[in-house]
Amino acid sequence: MDSYLKSIRFITRSLCLIGALCLTAMMGLTSSDVVLRYFFNRPIKGSYDIVGLLGAVTIALSIGYTQLNGRHVATEFIQFIKSRAIQGVVRTVGCLLSIGMYAILAWQCGSVGAQFRAAGRVSDTVQIPIYPLLYIVALGCAVNCLVLLVDLFRSLLGDKSSGGACNGQNVISK
Repeated sequence: MDSYLKSIRFITRSLCLIGALCLTAMMGLTSSDVVLRYFFNRPIKGSYDIVGLLGAVTIALSIGYTQLNGRHVATEFIQFIKSRAIQGVVRTVGCLLSIGMYAILAWQCGSVGAQFRAAGRVSDTVQIPIYPLLYIVALGCAVNCLVLLVDLFRSLLGDKSSGGACNGQNVISK
């Protein structure tokens, strides 16, 4: 199981690094567009489209890493329940619902990506194909499913060392 956990950690870190590079590209493009627009009255054509696409890639590729490290915003609505067993059941159900939601998102993004590919859909101003973006979002959602699934199994097996996102803590300890 440890090699599987190391693989998940490597995959999520790698995807997050690619997302960070996309974020850096977004900042560079936006800054360049502002400077060129303000000082030279020459905006970069399609910068709005490109920044939007890069933003989606950045978010999609960082979902798994964020979940892995327990950094998502969460609301504890069951704190008033004193029974640990009931809290565990509620968290398990919540984790199963999260897995289901991200699985549906991955499936639908892949499906819509295939439709966009067949139709030849492109962005409005710079004519960038949109279907790869949808495949990337599907990948990010699928990886998050794996992270949640690992966490669910560790939680059900009673692994107290890492707790997991289903228990409101980190999934895989560093």
